[in-house]
Amino acid sequence: LKLIQDQNEACAKDVDERKAQRVAGMMSIIDDVKARIQKFQSVGRRAELRRCNTDLRPHVPKDKKASEPITDEKEKLRRELSASLAARKSLEIMCSSVGKEREIIATELARKVHELNGLEELVNDLRAQNDKLLAKVQACAAEHKEKKSISGEDTQGNAALQERNKALSEQLLKSLDGYRSLKRKLKDSQEENIKSQTTMEEMGMEAQAGLDHVRSLRERFATWNEEDDDIDKEISALENLFESFNMKISKHGKKKSDSPKPNSEITSSDAPKKQAPLV
Repeated sequence: LKLIQDQNEACAKDVDERKAQRVAGMMSIIDDVKARIQKFQSVGRRAELRRCNTDLRPHVPKDKKASEPITDEKEKLRRELSASLAARKSLEIMCSSVGKEREIIATELARKVHELNGLEELVNDLRAQNDKLLAKVQACAAEHKEKKSISGEDTQGNAALQERNKALSEQLLKSLDGYRSLKRKLKDSQEENIKSQTTMEEMGMEAQAGLDHVRSLRERFATWNEEDDDIDKEISALENLFESFNMKISKHGKKKSDSPKPNSEITSSDAPKKQAPLV
């Protein structure tokens, strides 16, 4: 009635911005009243039919109480089967997440291999540069030795070259140490990846066995009778299998969280730098 009164008052105005809202509200109220009337009519019809049914069949069958335990057992098995299927779906989701983590590990290993190749090229360049500098130092040493034997000139330039060569040799040794450390870290990462792959293969085999058990349980549930008592045992075996899956996945996630981060192991100070050749 309030909406109708507002509508009548708004009709006298030229501009009415809430007309559509009021009309929609009145339509929703009308639909609600209509639905309540239909519901009341259907309840009356159902009550009338129920009374007629009790008149026709006043007695309850004797085997109704006997069939209730069977119905309860089937309902229990149906709930357990639904729980097993839900556990299967959750297991598939966890396996897919583990597969994604495996792809991430493979990508990280490929990146480390690429970095290792770059470091190997850098070490080779430093080694070649060191060989050139050593040859120059030896040539300069021989030249200065000849000049000293002839004219007795000062060997200060030769000492400077030797100091430069010594510094470059120390830098090369540091670069080689960094290369060996990265190689060890790459080897550890590869071993961890192999362990993860082995765990994934074992979990895949166990998951396949669990799926076979679920299919077998579904087939046996279709042909279930009162004398078949092995379904509870198979359901218990499936529950134990899914619990072992959860333990393995949690153990794998703990190992991954405890492993050191690859990006924090290499700092900018450890990376070798190229030296300019002596002129």
